[in-house]
Amino acid sequence: MPASGFLAQLRECCLLTDASWAVWLQQDGPNWAAREYHGLNRASLGALLGMVEDSAVCGWLERTLVSGRVRSRSAADSALACSRVYAIPAGKGDSVLLVGAQSLNSRGERIWRLAALSVGQLRRHRMLEQDLRNTKQELQARIAAQAAAEQRLIQAAKLAAVGEMAAGVAHELNNPLTTIVGFAELIRDDLPQGSTSRTDIDTVLREAMRARDVVRHLLDFSRSSEMVRVKADINALTSDSLALVRHLLSTNGVQVRANLDDTLPWGFVDRDQIKQVLLNLIHNALNAMPSGGEIAITTSCRQKYGSNWITITLADTGVGIPPEDMVRIFEPFFTTRSGEGGTGLGLSVTYGIVASHGGRIEVESVRGEGASFTVWLPVEAQGA
Repeated sequence: MPASGFLAQLRECCLLTDASWAVWLQQDGPNWAAREYHGLNRASLGALLGMVEDSAVCGWLERTLVSGRVRSRSAADSALACSRVYAIPAGKGDSVLLVGAQSLNSRGERIWRLAALSVGQLRRHRMLEQDLRNTKQELQARIAAQAAAEQRLIQAAKLAAVGEMAAGVAHELNNPLTTIVGFAELIRDDLPQGSTSRTDIDTVLREAMRARDVVRHLLDFSRSSEMVRVKADINALTSDSLALVRHLLSTNGVQVRANLDDTLPWGFVDRDQIKQVLLNLIHNALNAMPSGGEIAITTSCRQKYGSNWITITLADTGVGIPPEDMVRIFEPFFTTRSGEGGTGLGLSVTYGIVASHGGRIEVESVRGEGASFTVWLPVEAQGA
């Protein structure tokens, strides 16, 4: 029964038996704890709990549980406002009802024994409530996991569709761009230094090279080359990736703080692809900090979704990601740097690589305070 119903029952039993107060006590290790009570103020409840802490009283309560019959003793503290304290066994052998009264006749004891039966019902009710709460939380977690899985499937379908289109477009553009670059270089070599036409040709070359870079990214994005997954030290891959861009970060005023877990297990990954993931995330962070800042890279082994994972977290102190862009950052060709040569493929490629490893990537950001990307790679038991 609900706690309010049980308190009402305690109050009614006190009225029927002329009792001053009643308390449900339950053993909590070597001590006793008050679960529900009626007729006691804070001071008198404190006096009662102080009495219960006495070893003699504890022994008296334990003997009550063993005997299974009503026992009583004189009330030593005047704050209890009664002459005797009665103990009635209740629950599953670890609970008693303490009743303060002048005296209890046989009828009064029967009434309190009936009340003691309700303790077991109350405990069963609370256990059911807790089970329902646990079930609700588990259901909500499963619904959230299913929604996340559906979102990943949608993203994977987008990447597959765009990948097929990108492959065809890239191959069609690559040959004419190569021809443009080659003939532009020949024309430039024939022009004298200082010629205004040479400046125009340099512009043509620069833009053609930029277009060729876009094509190269498209080919990287669409290429379905076979992965070569081997046992690898994720910390070593992280350090190697940092070494490749350390000079670039330094010249842009970006400090790097690495916190690599020495107890990290071996990962089973394609080394080159994981390096590409790290480089893409580092370049993304670099672009978010045009005035310099700090990048923190952390590796760790964590548990989530009932499995063990190797995580790589890269956090920057850049401009952050607007909330309206958070749902689109992994979409192919979505970029906020279109005027600065951004292709919108870096994070899409990153997402695809991580997904192909059976992992996932999560992002958190506060506008104006930076962004944090966490790559989750499964820890797989391998025979080798």
